[in-house]
Amino acid sequence: MEDQQPMNRQKNSTEKQDIFENKPAKKAFKKGLTYLAIALPLLFLSPVIVTIGFKAINNDKGYFLLVLGCFLILFTIFMVIQAFRLILKSLFNQ
Repeated sequence: MEDQQPMNRQKNSTEKQDIFENKPAKKAFKKGLTYLAIALPLLFLSPVIVTIGFKAINNDKGYFLLVLGCFLILFTIFMVIQAFRLILKSLFNQ
């Protein structure tokens, strides 16, 4: 019984420990999650806009939607890369 008490104390002390001890790491992690939250709808929306843009070319309505969709795809890739960079930076304290 006495052997279990120190383990319980040690377990309780680790449960109370904060995941991010320093504030800048926590701030970078939240910013990375925000970037991912912005990129998630764009992951689905931008290919749809590109598809609509290709269909609009067949109807002689111009290239606006196609260019917009391609721009959104590039922007989404940039946002995901930045999000993962910030999250990894915050987790490994670099």
